[in-house]
Amino acid sequence: MSATDDLDAVLALRPDCVTYCATAVRRENDAIADIVTYLEAGINVVTISTIPMVYPPAAPPEWRAAVEAGAAKGNSTFYATGAEPGFISLNIPTALLAGAGSVDSYRMDEYALDLDKSYPIWEVLHESMGFGKPNGHVPARIASGKVTHDWETVVRYVADILGLELDGVELDWETLLAPTDLQTALGTIAEGTICAHRWQLAGVIDGRSVVAVQYFATVSSTPWPHRWPRPSRENQGGMVIRVEGRPSMSLELYFEQSPSDRVNPGVAVTALAAVNSIPEVVDAAPGVLGSPLAGPAAVSRQSRTRSLPYTVTR
Repeated sequence: MSATDDLDAVLALRPDCVTYCATAVRRENDAIADIVTYLEAGINVVTISTIPMVYPPAAPPEWRAAVEAGAAKGNSTFYATGAEPGFISLNIPTALLAGAGSVDSYRMDEYALDLDKSYPIWEVLHESMGFGKPNGHVPARIASGKVTHDWETVVRYVADILGLELDGVELDWETLLAPTDLQTALGTIAEGTICAHRWQLAGVIDGRSVVAVQYFATVSSTPWPHRWPRPSRENQGGMVIRVEGRPSMSLELYFEQSPSDRVNPGVAVTALAAVNSIPEVVDAAPGVLGSPLAGPAAVSRQSRTRSLPYTVTR
């Protein structure tokens, strides 16, 4: 099949399912409109683009209403997934908390380390994350509200499965300044400019954080502050889930780079979370799937004899 950017051409193919992977950055309403067009035409949709829809009850109400109406009109099914937010922040804690008793607090720390090497796109690191910007600069993802927009759904989901009624969700953040000129794979980050940042989005009850997502971003030569919790593997990014309660639990997750595959493993698992869900979405009842798909029916297809002729990737 030849590639096309013609939506009408895709509709004419009448696929069972579309995996919608077009960017939604600065075009979220357009992405929702595209998805609704497919749903109204009777085509099921799996997407990694509309991040808050990974947990529809906490997504923007106008998005949810549009997608629900489209699915109802076309008798089709919609499912949003991804990595983080996605199966890492929804499926994995769901499984872990199945063994929990009383939970005093839950927090997932994500470590995005050495970004000059693992994500060497200066425009993103400089403009979105603020690396190399002067003291006092507010990183774009904070200033634009993207952190709250994308990750509040995760906080709300974990609070809901724990049966917690939050008083609110609060954002706390800080930047770290380079103590000297730092040499990175993308050039020099000058002394006194931003070389790292940390943010935490926390659901609170009576002023106490009970469910939180925390994110650390650094370049390869960033000195690690003593006040920040460390990743368990030095100089390697990953995720650590920390549950305080009875019993207390912690879970570490790392993606390893394959020696024979240059694809960033974080990118690969994001795509595969969508691809692996396609058969279940096609077989599901029409509507918006509001809970993360999990279990043996939604894993790698490598052991299946069933082919996937019904996927169209955009």
